[in-house]
Amino acid sequence: MSPLELLFVPLALAVIGVILAATAWLEQSVLSPRSLILYSTRSRRTRPEQVERLVAMQSERIMRDRNL
Repeated sequence: MSPLELLFVPLALAVIGVILAATAWLEQSVLSPRSLILYSTRSRRTRPEQVERLVAMQSERIMRDRNL
């Protein structure tokens, strides 16, 4: 095996680590119930009934996750 091939092992592990870190950040900051609620309340095109329904659904999800 050449030294170049040996460098691909840590490089592959680093790439996997970056992908996992980016996925965790995306879930926590963009796809979290809190950010969905904030985005929908700031949106001008969303009707108040839709926002109220979304807030109710997401708040139930947050409360369920806290009880686990």
